[in-house]
Amino acid sequence: MYCTMSSKGDINTQISLFLTQLKRRQISGAKEVALATANLLIRFISSRRWVSTTAMIEQIRILGAKLVDAQPYELTCGNVIKRVLKNIRTINEAFAPKGNKDTDLEEDLNPSSSMLGLLSVSDSMNTSGDGDSSNNSSMANLTKHKSNEAEPGLTPSGYYVSEEVRAKARDLRNAVIDEIQSLIDEIQNDDPLFKAGIDMITDSDLLLTPCPSSKTMVDFLLKAAAKRNFTVIVTESYPNNVEKAKKMVQQLKNAGVKSTLIPDAAVFAVMAKVSKVVISARAVLANGGCIASSGVAMACHAAKQFTKPVLSIAGSYKLSPIYPFDVESLIEVGNSSKVIDFSDAELMDKLEVINPLYDYISPELIDIVISSDGGASPNFVYRLILDNYSEHDQHLSSVEIGAA
Repeated sequence: MYCTMSSKGDINTQISLFLTQLKRRQISGAKEVALATANLLIRFISSRRWVSTTAMIEQIRILGAKLVDAQPYELTCGNVIKRVLKNIRTINEAFAPKGNKDTDLEEDLNPSSSMLGLLSVSDSMNTSGDGDSSNNSSMANLTKHKSNEAEPGLTPSGYYVSEEVRAKARDLRNAVIDEIQSLIDEIQNDDPLFKAGIDMITDSDLLLTPCPSSKTMVDFLLKAAAKRNFTVIVTESYPNNVEKAKKMVQQLKNAGVKSTLIPDAAVFAVMAKVSKVVISARAVLANGGCIASSGVAMACHAAKQFTKPVLSIAGSYKLSPIYPFDVESLIEVGNSSKVIDFSDAELMDKLEVINPLYDYISPELIDIVISSDGGASPNFVYRLILDNYSEHDQHLSSVEIGAA
Protein backbone atom coordinates (compact mmCIF):
# COMPACT_ATOMS: atom_id res chain seq x y z
CA MET A 1 0.00 0.00 0.00
CA TYR A 2 1.09 3.56 -0.63
CA CYS A 3 0.30 6.75 1.23
CA THR A 4 1.27 10.43 1.10
CA MET A 5 1.79 12.82 3.97
CA SER A 6 -0.82 15.55 4.47
CA SER A 7 -0.21 18.96 6.02
CA LYS A 8 -3.89 19.39 6.81
CA GLY A 9 -3.43 21.52 9.88
CA ASP A 10 -0.97 23.83 8.16
CA ILE A 11 -3.15 24.50 5.10
CA ASN A 12 -6.25 25.08 7.21
CA THR A 13 -4.34 27.64 9.27
CA GLN A 14 -3.18 29.36 6.10
CA ILE A 15 -6.71 29.49 4.65
CA SER A 16 -8.14 30.88 7.88
CA LEU A 17 -5.38 33.49 7.99
CA PHE A 18 -5.99 34.49 4.37
CA LEU A 19 -9.74 34.83 4.98
CA THR A 20 -9.02 37.11 7.94
CA GLN A 21 -6.56 39.19 5.93
CA LEU A 22 -9.11 39.66 3.15
CA LYS A 23 -11.84 40.72 5.56
CA ARG A 24 -9.58 43.17 7.39
CA ARG A 25 -8.05 44.50 4.14
CA GLN A 26 -4.57 43.49 5.24
CA ILE A 27 -4.19 42.25 1.67
CA SER A 28 -5.66 44.62 -0.91
CA GLY A 29 -5.12 45.65 -4.50
CA ALA A 30 -5.94 43.60 -7.58
CA LYS A 31 -2.43 42.30 -8.26
CA GLU A 32 -1.55 41.55 -4.64
CA VAL A 33 -4.79 39.64 -4.04
CA ALA A 34 -4.40 37.71 -7.30
CA LEU A 35 -0.87 36.59 -6.43
CA ALA A 36 -1.82 35.67 -2.85
CA THR A 37 -4.80 33.62 -4.10
CA ALA A 38 -2.71 31.72 -6.67
CA ASN A 39 -0.02 30.88 -4.11
CA LEU A 40 -2.67 29.70 -1.65
CA LEU A 41 -4.11 27.40 -4.32
CA ILE A 42 -0.70 25.83 -4.91
CA ARG A 43 -0.38 25.06 -1.19
CA PHE A 44 -3.98 23.79 -1.05
CA ILE A 45 -3.52 21.39 -3.97
CA SER A 46 -0.09 20.25 -2.77
CA SER A 47 -1.33 19.41 0.71
CA ARG A 48 -4.17 17.07 -0.32
CA ARG A 49 -4.52 13.54 -1.56
CA TRP A 50 -6.69 13.56 -4.69
CA VAL A 51 -8.08 10.72 -6.80
CA SER A 52 -10.63 12.44 -9.10
CA THR A 53 -10.84 15.72 -11.01
CA THR A 54 -14.50 16.03 -10.01
CA ALA A 55 -13.61 16.24 -6.33
CA MET A 56 -10.75 18.68 -6.93
CA ILE A 57 -13.03 21.06 -8.83
CA GLU A 58 -15.71 20.76 -6.17
CA GLN A 59 -13.32 21.53 -3.33
CA ILE A 60 -11.69 24.46 -5.14
CA ARG A 61 -15.13 25.90 -5.91
CA ILE A 62 -16.08 25.68 -2.23
CA LEU A 63 -12.80 27.27 -1.18
CA GLY A 64 -13.25 29.97 -3.81
CA ALA A 65 -16.75 30.76 -2.58
CA LYS A 66 -15.39 31.33 0.94
CA LEU A 67 -12.68 33.65 -0.36
CA VAL A 68 -15.11 35.63 -2.52
CA ASP A 69 -17.57 36.00 0.35
CA ALA A 70 -14.76 37.24 2.60
CA GLN A 71 -14.04 40.20 0.27
CA PRO A 72 -16.48 40.45 -2.67
CA TYR A 73 -15.00 43.75 -3.92
CA GLU A 74 -11.64 42.14 -4.77
CA LEU A 75 -12.81 40.54 -8.01
CA THR A 76 -9.38 39.22 -8.97
CA CYS A 77 -9.59 36.67 -6.16
CA GLY A 78 -12.54 34.97 -7.84
CA ASN A 79 -10.94 35.46 -11.26
CA VAL A 80 -7.86 33.45 -10.27
CA ILE A 81 -10.00 30.65 -8.81
CA LYS A 82 -12.02 30.44 -12.02
CA ARG A 83 -8.92 30.51 -14.23
CA VAL A 84 -7.49 27.57 -12.29
CA LEU A 85 -10.78 25.66 -12.60
CA LYS A 86 -10.70 26.20 -16.36
CA ASN A 87 -7.12 24.90 -16.46
CA ILE A 88 -8.10 21.76 -14.53
CA ARG A 89 -10.95 21.09 -16.95
CA THR A 90 -8.61 21.59 -19.91
CA ILE A 91 -6.01 19.22 -18.44
CA ASN A 92 -8.67 16.59 -17.83
CA GLU A 93 -9.94 16.87 -21.41
CA ALA A 94 -6.40 16.38 -22.69
CA PHE A 95 -5.97 13.19 -20.66
CA ALA A 96 -9.52 11.83 -21.05
CA PRO A 97 -10.10 8.83 -23.35
CA LYS A 98 -10.61 9.91 -26.97
CA GLY A 99 -14.04 8.33 -27.10
CA ASN A 100 -15.28 10.30 -24.10
CA LYS A 101 -16.75 13.55 -25.43
CA ASP A 102 -18.49 14.47 -22.20
CA THR A 103 -16.24 16.96 -20.40
CA ASP A 104 -18.66 18.36 -17.84
CA LEU A 105 -16.67 17.25 -14.82
CA GLU A 106 -19.14 18.37 -12.19
CA GLU A 107 -22.19 16.61 -13.52
CA ASP A 108 -21.43 13.80 -15.94
CA LEU A 109 -17.79 12.72 -15.85
CA ASN A 110 -17.16 9.40 -14.12
CA PRO A 111 -13.93 9.85 -12.13
CA SER A 112 -12.92 6.21 -12.57
CA SER A 113 -13.20 6.51 -16.38
CA SER A 114 -10.57 9.26 -16.61
CA MET A 115 -7.16 8.15 -17.84
CA LEU A 116 -5.54 9.30 -14.65
CA GLY A 117 -8.45 8.74 -12.27
CA LEU A 118 -7.23 11.52 -10.08
CA LEU A 119 -7.88 14.34 -7.74
CA SER A 120 -10.48 13.62 -5.03
CA VAL A 121 -9.94 14.61 -1.43
CA SER A 122 -9.28 11.66 0.80
CA ASP A 123 -10.03 13.36 4.07
CA SER A 124 -12.07 16.36 5.15
CA MET A 125 -10.58 19.72 6.15
CA ASN A 126 -10.68 20.66 9.78
CA THR A 127 -10.42 24.24 10.88
CA SER A 128 -7.57 25.84 12.74
CA GLY A 129 -8.20 27.07 16.24
CA ASP A 130 -6.54 30.39 15.36
CA GLY A 131 -9.47 31.68 13.24
CA ASP A 132 -12.65 33.27 14.49
CA SER A 133 -15.87 31.31 14.97
CA SER A 134 -17.26 32.20 11.53
CA ASN A 135 -14.10 30.98 9.81
CA ASN A 136 -14.11 27.79 11.88
CA SER A 137 -17.70 26.93 10.97
CA SER A 138 -17.04 27.67 7.29
CA MET A 139 -13.86 25.63 7.16
CA ALA A 140 -15.48 22.72 8.97
CA ASN A 141 -17.87 22.28 6.05
CA LEU A 142 -15.31 22.95 3.33
CA THR A 143 -14.57 19.33 2.48
CA LYS A 144 -17.51 17.48 3.99
CA HIS A 145 -17.94 14.06 2.39
CA LYS A 146 -21.23 12.93 0.93
CA SER A 147 -20.61 9.39 2.12
CA ASN A 148 -18.21 7.33 4.16
CA GLU A 149 -17.24 5.16 1.23
CA ALA A 150 -13.63 5.04 0.12
CA GLU A 151 -12.73 7.24 -2.84
CA PRO A 152 -11.88 5.45 -6.09
CA GLY A 153 -8.16 4.70 -6.09
CA LEU A 154 -7.88 4.76 -2.28
CA THR A 155 -8.39 2.10 0.35
CA PRO A 156 -10.83 2.79 3.23
CA SER A 157 -7.82 3.73 5.36
CA GLY A 158 -6.72 6.38 2.87
CA TYR A 159 -3.84 4.56 1.14
CA TYR A 160 -3.36 4.45 -2.61
CA VAL A 161 -4.38 1.08 -3.98
CA SER A 162 -1.25 0.80 -6.12
CA GLU A 163 1.97 2.52 -7.06
CA GLU A 164 0.50 3.18 -10.53
CA VAL A 165 -2.43 5.15 -9.09
CA ARG A 166 -0.07 7.06 -6.84
CA ALA A 167 2.21 7.97 -9.75
CA LYS A 168 -0.67 9.08 -11.97
CA ALA A 169 -2.15 11.21 -9.19
CA ARG A 170 1.22 12.85 -8.64
CA ASP A 171 1.65 13.58 -12.35
CA LEU A 172 -1.70 15.29 -12.75
CA ARG A 173 -1.32 17.25 -9.53
CA ASN A 174 2.04 18.48 -10.80
CA ALA A 175 0.41 19.44 -14.12
CA VAL A 176 -2.17 21.55 -12.31
CA ILE A 177 0.49 23.21 -10.15
CA ASP A 178 2.53 24.00 -13.27
CA GLU A 179 -0.52 25.73 -14.78
CA ILE A 180 -0.98 27.81 -11.62
CA GLN A 181 2.70 28.74 -11.68
CA SER A 182 2.29 29.88 -15.28
CA LEU A 183 -0.63 32.04 -14.16
CA ILE A 184 1.54 33.56 -11.41
CA ASP A 185 4.23 34.36 -13.98
CA GLU A 186 1.59 36.01 -16.16
CA ILE A 187 0.33 38.15 -13.28
CA GLN A 188 3.85 39.24 -12.34
CA ASN A 189 4.95 40.01 -15.90
CA ASP A 190 3.48 43.31 -17.09
CA ASP A 191 5.76 43.65 -20.13
CA PRO A 192 3.21 42.37 -22.72
CA LEU A 193 0.58 44.69 -21.23
CA PHE A 194 2.88 47.72 -21.31
CA LYS A 195 4.11 46.93 -24.83
CA ALA A 196 0.54 46.83 -26.14
CA GLY A 197 -0.22 50.13 -24.41
CA ILE A 198 2.93 51.92 -25.56
CA ASP A 199 2.09 51.08 -29.18
CA MET A 200 -1.02 53.25 -28.80
CA ILE A 201 0.87 56.27 -27.44
CA THR A 202 2.54 58.69 -29.83
CA ASP A 203 5.08 61.47 -29.36
CA SER A 204 3.68 64.85 -28.27
CA ASP A 205 0.52 63.25 -26.84
CA LEU A 206 -1.19 65.03 -23.95
CA LEU A 207 -2.46 62.21 -21.73
CA LEU A 208 -4.96 62.57 -18.92
CA THR A 209 -5.22 59.93 -16.21
CA PRO A 210 -7.71 59.98 -13.33
CA CYS A 211 -6.04 56.94 -11.69
CA PRO A 212 -3.29 58.26 -9.39
CA SER A 213 -3.71 55.39 -6.94
CA SER A 214 -2.85 52.72 -9.54
CA LYS A 215 0.70 51.34 -9.40
CA THR A 216 0.10 49.77 -12.80
CA MET A 217 -0.61 53.20 -14.26
CA VAL A 218 2.55 54.71 -12.76
CA ASP A 219 4.69 51.83 -14.02
CA PHE A 220 3.11 52.04 -17.46
CA LEU A 221 3.75 55.78 -17.83
CA LEU A 222 7.34 55.42 -16.64
CA LYS A 223 7.88 52.55 -19.09
CA ALA A 224 6.28 54.51 -21.93
CA ALA A 225 8.40 57.58 -21.16
CA ALA A 226 11.51 55.63 -22.15
CA LYS A 227 10.20 55.35 -25.72
CA ARG A 228 7.80 58.26 -26.13
CA ASN A 229 7.84 61.98 -25.41
CA PHE A 230 4.49 63.04 -23.92
CA THR A 231 2.87 65.15 -21.21
CA VAL A 232 0.62 63.80 -18.45
CA ILE A 233 -2.25 65.51 -16.63
CA VAL A 234 -3.17 63.81 -13.35
CA THR A 235 -6.45 64.49 -11.56
CA GLU A 236 -6.31 64.74 -7.78
CA SER A 237 -9.07 62.13 -7.31
CA TYR A 238 -10.56 63.88 -4.30
CA PRO A 239 -11.13 62.90 -1.52
CA ASN A 240 -9.50 59.47 -1.34
CA ASN A 241 -6.32 59.76 -3.41
CA VAL A 242 -5.12 63.36 -3.20
CA GLU A 243 -1.80 62.46 -1.57
CA LYS A 244 -1.26 59.59 -4.01
CA ALA A 245 -1.91 61.98 -6.91
CA LYS A 246 0.77 64.36 -5.63
CA LYS A 247 3.18 61.47 -5.22
CA MET A 248 2.46 60.22 -8.75
CA VAL A 249 3.16 63.64 -10.28
CA GLN A 250 6.42 63.85 -8.36
CA GLN A 251 7.47 60.38 -9.54
CA LEU A 252 6.81 61.32 -13.15
CA LYS A 253 8.71 64.58 -12.82
CA ASN A 254 11.66 62.77 -11.26
CA ALA A 255 11.71 60.51 -14.32
CA GLY A 256 11.73 63.50 -16.67
CA VAL A 257 8.06 63.25 -17.68
CA LYS A 258 6.22 66.55 -18.01
CA SER A 259 3.25 66.30 -15.66
CA THR A 260 0.81 68.48 -13.79
CA LEU A 261 -1.89 68.01 -11.16
CA ILE A 262 -5.38 69.45 -11.63
CA PRO A 263 -8.57 69.39 -9.54
CA ASP A 264 -11.30 66.99 -10.63
CA ALA A 265 -13.58 69.91 -11.44
CA ALA A 266 -11.14 71.10 -14.14
CA VAL A 267 -11.35 67.91 -16.21
CA PHE A 268 -14.03 69.22 -18.55
CA ALA A 269 -12.14 72.50 -19.06
CA VAL A 270 -8.89 70.83 -20.19
CA MET A 271 -10.42 67.95 -22.14
CA ALA A 272 -10.40 69.86 -25.45
CA LYS A 273 -6.58 69.86 -25.43
CA VAL A 274 -6.18 66.25 -24.27
CA SER A 275 -5.08 63.63 -26.84
CA LYS A 276 -6.08 60.50 -24.94
CA VAL A 277 -7.54 59.49 -21.58
CA VAL A 278 -5.73 56.52 -20.04
CA ILE A 279 -7.34 54.65 -17.14
CA SER A 280 -6.33 51.61 -15.09
CA ALA A 281 -9.18 49.18 -14.42
CA ARG A 282 -9.47 47.18 -11.22
CA ALA A 283 -11.68 44.72 -13.12
CA VAL A 284 -13.02 44.39 -16.65
CA LEU A 285 -16.50 42.89 -16.64
CA ALA A 286 -18.15 40.53 -19.12
CA ASN A 287 -19.97 43.32 -20.99
CA GLY A 288 -16.75 45.26 -21.62
CA GLY A 289 -17.36 47.79 -18.84
CA CYS A 290 -14.92 48.15 -15.98
CA ILE A 291 -14.56 49.03 -12.33
CA ALA A 292 -12.02 51.78 -11.63
CA SER A 293 -11.22 54.29 -8.91
CA SER A 294 -13.69 57.03 -8.06
CA GLY A 295 -13.57 59.96 -10.47
CA VAL A 296 -12.77 57.92 -13.56
CA ALA A 297 -16.37 57.87 -14.79
CA MET A 298 -16.51 61.68 -14.82
CA ALA A 299 -13.34 61.88 -16.92
CA CYS A 300 -14.68 59.27 -19.33
CA HIS A 301 -17.96 61.15 -19.76
CA ALA A 302 -16.01 64.32 -20.51
CA ALA A 303 -13.89 62.44 -23.05
CA LYS A 304 -17.08 61.17 -24.70
CA GLN A 305 -18.34 64.74 -25.08
CA PHE A 306 -15.12 65.81 -26.77
CA THR A 307 -14.74 62.53 -28.75
CA LYS A 308 -11.38 61.76 -27.12
CA PRO A 309 -10.26 58.09 -27.07
CA VAL A 310 -10.32 56.30 -23.73
CA LEU A 311 -7.78 53.50 -23.21
CA SER A 312 -8.42 51.04 -20.37
CA ILE A 313 -5.33 49.15 -19.16
CA ALA A 314 -5.89 45.86 -17.35
CA GLY A 315 -3.93 42.63 -17.04
CA SER A 316 -5.66 39.47 -18.29
CA TYR A 317 -6.20 38.35 -14.69
CA LYS A 318 -8.52 41.34 -14.24
CA LEU A 319 -10.95 40.08 -16.88
CA SER A 320 -14.01 38.91 -14.97
CA PRO A 321 -16.91 36.74 -16.20
CA ILE A 322 -19.31 38.65 -13.92
CA TYR A 323 -21.99 40.68 -15.71
CA PRO A 324 -22.97 43.93 -13.90
CA PHE A 325 -26.71 43.41 -13.51
CA ASP A 326 -26.51 45.13 -10.12
CA VAL A 327 -23.85 47.83 -10.40
CA GLU A 328 -24.30 49.13 -6.85
CA SER A 329 -23.28 45.76 -5.40
CA LEU A 330 -19.87 46.13 -7.08
CA ILE A 331 -19.16 49.61 -5.69
CA GLU A 332 -17.54 49.86 -2.27
CA VAL A 333 -18.38 52.88 -0.13
CA GLY A 334 -15.66 54.52 1.97
CA ASN A 335 -15.42 56.86 4.93
CA SER A 336 -17.81 59.80 4.46
CA SER A 337 -15.82 61.96 6.89
CA LYS A 338 -13.29 62.50 4.09
CA VAL A 339 -15.99 64.52 2.32
CA ILE A 340 -17.46 66.34 5.33
CA ASP A 341 -15.75 66.03 8.69
CA PHE A 342 -17.84 64.58 11.49
CA SER A 343 -16.92 67.62 13.59
CA ASP A 344 -19.34 69.62 11.46
CA ALA A 345 -22.31 67.95 13.08
CA GLU A 346 -24.83 70.60 12.06
CA LEU A 347 -24.08 70.12 8.36
CA MET A 348 -23.85 66.34 8.62
CA ASP A 349 -27.37 66.20 10.08
CA LYS A 350 -28.75 67.92 7.00
CA LEU A 351 -26.99 65.86 4.35
CA GLU A 352 -26.63 62.26 3.26
CA VAL A 353 -22.94 61.94 2.42
CA ILE A 354 -21.69 59.03 0.28
CA ASN A 355 -18.05 58.45 -0.60
CA PRO A 356 -17.81 55.74 -3.30
CA LEU A 357 -14.32 54.29 -3.64
CA TYR A 358 -14.90 53.03 -7.19
CA ASP A 359 -16.82 53.94 -10.32
CA TYR A 360 -18.48 51.75 -12.90
CA ILE A 361 -17.54 52.77 -16.43
CA SER A 362 -19.94 51.48 -19.06
CA PRO A 363 -18.48 49.98 -22.27
CA GLU A 364 -19.89 52.87 -24.31
CA LEU A 365 -17.37 55.18 -22.62
CA ILE A 366 -14.32 53.01 -23.43
CA ASP A 367 -12.71 52.79 -26.85
CA ILE A 368 -10.00 50.16 -26.34
CA VAL A 369 -9.37 47.61 -23.57
CA ILE A 370 -5.63 46.89 -23.40
CA SER A 371 -4.71 43.55 -21.85
CA SER A 372 -1.73 41.23 -21.99
CA ASP A 373 -3.20 39.87 -25.24
CA GLY A 374 -3.19 43.31 -26.90
CA GLY A 375 -5.86 45.90 -27.58
CA ALA A 376 -9.50 44.99 -28.13
CA SER A 377 -12.87 46.66 -28.40
CA PRO A 378 -15.08 46.37 -25.29
CA ASN A 379 -17.51 44.42 -27.49
CA PHE A 380 -14.82 41.75 -27.94
CA VAL A 381 -14.11 41.25 -24.22
CA TYR A 382 -16.63 38.42 -24.04
CA ARG A 383 -14.43 36.45 -26.44
CA LEU A 384 -11.39 36.86 -24.19
CA ILE A 385 -13.47 35.73 -21.22
CA LEU A 386 -14.65 32.62 -23.07
CA ASP A 387 -11.00 31.76 -23.70
CA ASN A 388 -10.04 32.09 -20.02
CA TYR A 389 -13.08 30.81 -18.12
CA SER A 390 -15.45 27.86 -18.24
CA GLU A 391 -19.20 28.40 -18.46
CA HIS A 392 -19.57 26.03 -15.50
CA ASP A 393 -17.64 28.39 -13.19
CA GLN A 394 -19.34 31.72 -13.84
CA HIS A 395 -20.30 32.11 -10.18
CA LEU A 396 -18.72 30.66 -7.06
CA SER A 397 -20.83 32.22 -4.31
CA SER A 398 -24.17 33.80 -3.46
CA VAL A 399 -22.45 37.19 -3.38
CA GLU A 400 -21.52 36.93 -7.05
CA ILE A 401 -24.92 35.58 -8.02
CA GLY A 402 -26.55 38.55 -6.29
CA ALA A 403 -24.16 40.94 -8.02
CA ALA A 404 -24.61 39.43 -11.41
